Amino acid sequence: MSSRSEQLTALIRTLSFAQRATADAWVRTSGLSRSQAFTLGYIEEHQENGVIARELSEMSGTTPASVASLLQGLEERGYITRTPSPDDSRVKLISVTPEGAEVVAGFQNDLAAEQERTFSVLDTEEQDRLIALLRRVTDTLDS
Repeated sequence: MSSRSEQLTALIRTLSFAQRATADAWVRTSGLSRSQAFTLGYIEEHQENGVIARELSEMSGTTPASVASLLQGLEERGYITRTPSPDDSRVKLISVTPEGAEVVAGFQNDLAAEQERTFSVLDTEEQDRLIALLRRVTDTLDS
């Protein structure tokens, strides 16, 4: 029999894989690559801070050329726009268009529905207790 920590790790991994499978299924139907979908979501979440290509390259660990190609594909689909920064015209600020925001919302809605289904076996009190326990564990990761 495996230790408690091994069992916990295996269960958390199973949940993580299930969420990833949901995300992958959505990506397949969206016509986007996994990288495009992830990048679009990242831009939508951070655009108020002024997302630039260099940030995407650093965040994803990919080359500037790969990011440029990825952004071109998203721009051609009408999901993002790139506009000159008011502070430096050489820098382009990337933002999500309403069409891109719709795509992100569709993904978030599908993922939220899957999360609801997954955790519906627990009542509210059990969910709150699980949240508190997992928060205690994840808080130690920052130390």
